[in-house]
Amino acid sequence: MALYYDTRIRPTVVKEWAEANIPNMDFSGPVEIPEDQVDPEESSLFKDTKIPLCFKNLVAQRLYETEEEEIKEAVRSRREADLLTKTVYNASEEDRLELVRAYQKYVTGFIPHNLN
Repeated sequence: MALYYDTRIRPTVVKEWAEANIPNMDFSGPVEIPEDQVDPEESSLFKDTKIPLCFKNLVAQRLYETEEEEIKEAVRSRREADLLTKTVYNASEEDRLELVRAYQKYVTGFIPHNLN
């Protein structure tokens, strides 16, 4: 969804949410993040926080279904690439241990070795 959220999905989400006119649906937190500080990859989460994410996802899915095959393929490729990225949350126990060791090795490069 992050691929085209700001340019293609967000305007439709904002318009349809205003038209839905659902009362008592304020999902915003105590702090609003200025839009210019939101990373485009996270705009679906941190922009328009008064609109529920499930509503944004429904609009995005409907718009996706009407997209050209070329755009659908780009989205599928991105999704598959994200699934192949190993993290401590989706890796096997052995792979997770390897990731943690690599992280520890990386982090210890920043720690001063003078403990006197």
